[in-house]
Amino acid sequence: MTMVDRLCAVSSGLPLPAQAELLDFAEFLQHKNRSLSKTTSQRLQSLAGGLENSPIFAASPMSIQESLRREWD
Repeated sequence: MTMVDRLCAVSSGLPLPAQAELLDFAEFLQHKNRSLSKTTSQRLQSLAGGLENSPIFAASPMSIQESLRREWD
């Protein structure tokens, strides 16, 4: 039995006001999940390209690796 089948079985046994409340809650969760995924992708996009002008990464990749290795000496 899938989740949808279980939900239908449970909700069909509820009185009409409880079914309306269940539908309202499901729509709330749907809206909440949409806004969370949009917010997450917007936050990730805001981080893109934030270090291209950083003095830490201005050197060549090889020299950056060498300086990181020297930190442990």
